[in-house]
Amino acid sequence: MQDHISEMKLPMYASFSLTFALMGDAFLYSFLPVNALSIHVPIIWIGTILSINRFTRILLNPLILRVFSRLGFRLPVIVAVTISVLATAGYGAGFGIAILLLLRILWGISYSVLRVAAITYAMDYPRKGLALGLSQSIVESGPLLALLVGPLLFGIISPKSIFVIIALLSTPGIYFAFKLKERDRSPGRKLSLKISYPSVFNRLAFLGAFAVEGMLVVLIGALLIDAQPDWSPVEITAAAAGFLSFRRICSLLISPFAGWSADRYGLSNIYSGSILIICLGLLLAANGWVVAGLIFVFTFYNVNASLAAGAASAGKADVTRAVSNNATFRDAGSAFGALTGGFLMTNDHLGPVFSAIALILVLLTWVYHRASKGNAAI
Repeated sequence: MQDHISEMKLPMYASFSLTFALMGDAFLYSFLPVNALSIHVPIIWIGTILSINRFTRILLNPLILRVFSRLGFRLPVIVAVTISVLATAGYGAGFGIAILLLLRILWGISYSVLRVAAITYAMDYPRKGLALGLSQSIVESGPLLALLVGPLLFGIISPKSIFVIIALLSTPGIYFAFKLKERDRSPGRKLSLKISYPSVFNRLAFLGAFAVEGMLVVLIGALLIDAQPDWSPVEITAAAAGFLSFRRICSLLISPFAGWSADRYGLSNIYSGSILIICLGLLLAANGWVVAGLIFVFTFYNVNASLAAGAASAGKADVTRAVSNNATFRDAGSAFGALTGGFLMTNDHLGPVFSAIALILVLLTWVYHRASKGNAAI
């Protein structure tokens, strides 16, 4: 038992570094779509601001691998956490669109480093399902804190002060980054921007992220406004933060169980089942049953997200590269989804859009599950 605890220290330190760094980004998603004008952001820029960090990660993920191979993991994690704290402090300062976009780009680079590092440290643990689940649970705790504290401060102090307070709450992430020990460095890799046709799994990851992390997260406010037209902006903000908090709570509680279930019943089985329930939730949320739909989606998307790295790296010799490639497709999906969601905020016909996405997800899940079973039988 002591050996297991000792082996889990580094994955936990890496996960704590990431969870504190995520606090500002998490609150921004609940705050900006409803209150953009309070920090002098035109509505037309919302989708771009919320997605540009993800487009940044798409371009830089291959470079991140070279950073790890040259510098190791510890130093990049320390720098990334520090940048994330500074970016959070600047979100509500009202410096203008250009500075806000720059901060989001810097956050995108930081998040790419922190996410790949946290997953890679977790994959070093022998029981990968459990390690990934526990890591995901830790990662969700910081954003949950931000989503609980932020709405309580909203209306009492200025947006600038709220983001400064959240930045201060994020600083323990720097401490955990310094606690990390270096991993063995992988051999240096040549930088390659070659684009290959994505696997079925990565196509599935792209579309799932497009629908949930992109479109649905951006459109929560719009869906709630349609369902509750009499609510004030403060109430809508609090409700949106509440659902995003529920998402984090589910991940906090469910992810370790999801990892244990994957180890026991098969990762592909649990992963595929979670996608089918997500599809049901998307259909409900976009067709009038907003509360029920969001509960289904956020509950089981956390199961899905916590197992993605394990599924992506199954049978792969280079775990870090497989995780990074999958992260790139997830980033692409969430980026294009957030951008699309920004343009659809005033659209009254979201049902057909989400229905089409759900159908494609079901088809890709069927193909993926058959392929995974075929590989297991060989």
